[in-house]
Amino acid sequence: MTTTLTIIILSTVILGLCFAGLAITIIIKKNGKFPETEIGHNKNIQQFGIRCVKQEELCGGCQTPCSKFPTLNS
Repeated sequence: MTTTLTIIILSTVILGLCFAGLAITIIIKKNGKFPETEIGHNKNIQQFGIRCVKQEELCGGCQTPCSKFPTLNS
């Protein structure tokens, strides 16, 4: 086997293991979902004072908490 072929096979196996790991994680996790990463919907991120850019534009740079803004759908 050539070195190039060995690298391609090894890369394919590693990628396959990664995808299998993600699939197993989804199956094992409660409700089969990953944590919400969108700032507008994640309460844990909002507790740190991090806001969505859309919310900051609506507010104009004020210090109003995210809970005072309506949920943005997009």
